[in-house]
Amino acid sequence: MRFVVAMLALAASCAAQAEIPVKVYAQELVDRTVAAHRDLMVVAMHVTPPKSAENVIVASNIGRIGKVADEDDLRVINTGKPNLEEAHGGTRYEVELVLRDAQGETIGALGLVWPYRAGQDKKAFDRRAEAIRDDLARHILNAANLMDPFPFEHSATTKTGAQKLVDAMQAAHRDILVLAIRAPATKGGELVVLGSTFGRHGKKADADDMKVLDAAEPITGVYSGGKRFGVDMALHDASGAKVGTMNVGYAVREGDDRKALVAKAVALRAEIEKQIATAAALAELDP
Repeated sequence: MRFVVAMLALAASCAAQAEIPVKVYAQELVDRTVAAHRDLMVVAMHVTPPKSAENVIVASNIGRIGKVADEDDLRVINTGKPNLEEAHGGTRYEVELVLRDAQGETIGALGLVWPYRAGQDKKAFDRRAEAIRDDLARHILNAANLMDPFPFEHSATTKTGAQKLVDAMQAAHRDILVLAIRAPATKGGELVVLGSTFGRHGKKADADDMKVLDAAEPITGVYSGGKRFGVDMALHDASGAKVGTMNVGYAVREGDDRKALVAKAVALRAEIEKQIATAAALAELDP
């Protein structure tokens, strides 16, 4: 009887744990921003979640998640003009500006607050706000991406060899809009996202991803309302052994030379492959 009671208690405990909501990707980006800019007092993202009619705070370092956007927030989103304001008796400087995705589309508003002393250069704060916003954009696929669970799979990590490669490539090639590497997390395992510019670590490859693994030539497509040209290819290690897939996206406009974009993607793959010793190196933790 005691055993049965203990098992029921354990089951109840597990059920309770399962109900705890996971962090969304937007909150992960906010947390990274706060960690990178220690003088920031407030970081808040105002976004309209998928299938929602209202723009709300989806992530912040001060709580208030779900708070509906006010008139000032919506004016930033609808006009593109930032809100710039001294607040709290002139002791804080607030900047709210449009939040964008990797393609440059407006997807909401970003609020940033710094401590402020009379006479400080407000333009310097404005420039910092734009730089933070632009860096965030390079890690946002679209508005829906912000609402992805983080980590996407409970056991997934961002501390992999693949992520280290993705970060290095994104830093070295400013024209990359999106980049992801899929490979097995364990020997003989399924292909999953091991490194990306937009989260979703641990997400299993779907049928289209698996087609890429066996394709003889790069697979291309146009996404995000015609603004992003994507190239998907099989990925190899330095010895030429197939280890997974990669996809990269570049900005595209009507009339652009798409063959040149494919050639750029192929050159990027060659640069990455030179740095892959083995398939296991992509899944290596804390490389």
